[in-house]
Amino acid sequence: MAFDPNFPPYKAKLISQQWRTQFHGLKEFWDDQQTVLAAQQAQITSLQEQLAARPTLQQVLDLIAANAARNVDSVAVLPPPWSENPPERDEFNETRDKVNEVLSGLKHPA
Repeated sequence: MAFDPNFPPYKAKLISQQWRTQFHGLKEFWDDQQTVLAAQQAQITSLQEQLAARPTLQQVLDLIAANAARNVDSVAVLPPPWSENPPERDEFNETRDKVNEVLSGLKHPA
């Protein structure tokens, strides 16, 4: 017989077998709860271990800083289009230098 939270009925006679059954039911209920609690504790421990293994915010930010492109906001824009067609050597060199400046700004120092 399972544990009955409504036992004993009001003004019922005390019968030892009923009480014994009630106590055995209460013991089974207690043991079942201990099993559930142990399983939940194991699940919590597993989740805590998984959480501890995750990288911290600072580690994520460091990885982003180490692997993301550099900021090239300081690179000035080129002047208006070339004055002639084909462009003069100085204008071509200026364009090449600007592309190199952007590329070197995007690279990470080794």
